[in-house]
Amino acid sequence: MKKYFFIAMLFSAQILCAVNVNSIINEFRDANKAEYVSVPWILMKMGHMFMDEEDKDDIAARINSVRVLDLEECSSSVKAKFTKRISSLKRDGYETLVRAKDQDGSVQILVKEKKNIIKELLIVCGGEDDCALILLKGNIRQEDIDKLVQQETDKRNGHK
Repeated sequence: MKKYFFIAMLFSAQILCAVNVNSIINEFRDANKAEYVSVPWILMKMGHMFMDEEDKDDIAARINSVRVLDLEECSSSVKAKFTKRISSLKRDGYETLVRAKDQDGSVQILVKEKKNIIKELLIVCGGEDDCALILLKGNIRQEDIDKLVQQETDKRNGHK
């Protein structure tokens, strides 16, 4: 019996120590000079009501909520702690879409998909200067992302 109790306690401790996106946001959103913005689904839906008909098929119409945590103005100790916490981020259900690292920090774009629809898009920046976390929830299709990338590419190349 003691053996099962010990196993249960060990398993519980692992679950409690697991770092997920919400725990990181909750930990750092009240840090000194941190900026945190949360736009819940009800406000997003209200905003969708004011979209033009041509914009109803836009990627913005498929986003249900947005959470942004910006630690750029925080102390270097807060940024170091944040960078350490995101390195231990629990990856369950997330796939890495992009990972880039240089001497100043790193950027990761992670997605959580269900039936080829992106349910969550997580952008995490960590390092000495830019420390931020952006979480988008919605029903984003791959063709929405392709269209957005094409539009931005065209803008950078001088096309409309």
